[in-house]
Amino acid sequence: MSIPTPDELDRDQLDQLHAATLKASEACLELKKLCALVLVPAGTVITSFGDKRPGGSLFLAGFLVIAGFWVADGFSYYYQRKIRGEMIVILRRRARRCVPDVDDPPVIPASGAVSVWRAAFNASMTYYLILGVLFALAAGAYAIGWLDG
Repeated sequence: MSIPTPDELDRDQLDQLHAATLKASEACLELKKLCALVLVPAGTVITSFGDKRPGGSLFLAGFLVIAGFWVADGFSYYYQRKIRGEMIVILRRRARRCVPDVDDPPVIPASGAVSVWRAAFNASMTYYLILGVLFALAAGAYAIGWLDG
């Protein structure tokens, strides 16, 4: 049995981190699909307990569902970015072994710092923003009597 080289150990670690990143990315997509799936039955349940018409509780429940999934998706995105940052550290370490004179190899992308704020408000979260705006418009239409069937 041979002793693994540092490059082999890094490759194994990169493979594991890459697999974890893919799982986190899949989780983000699944959360978006699940949010849309939960909104309809939640609205149905809320209206079935009332007088079968939309009300404030329907819109509040919708906003809570959207916010809950937005937060969960933000956490998934945050950890996905953190894992990618760790991958970049390993890639830079491997590159320095190949070219020891270079502190910052140009072939490795820069890793932007990820914050909770940036994780919650990025381009992939536009989906929740659109849902929230649609619910806000519907709530506004209800408030002024346009949906008071």
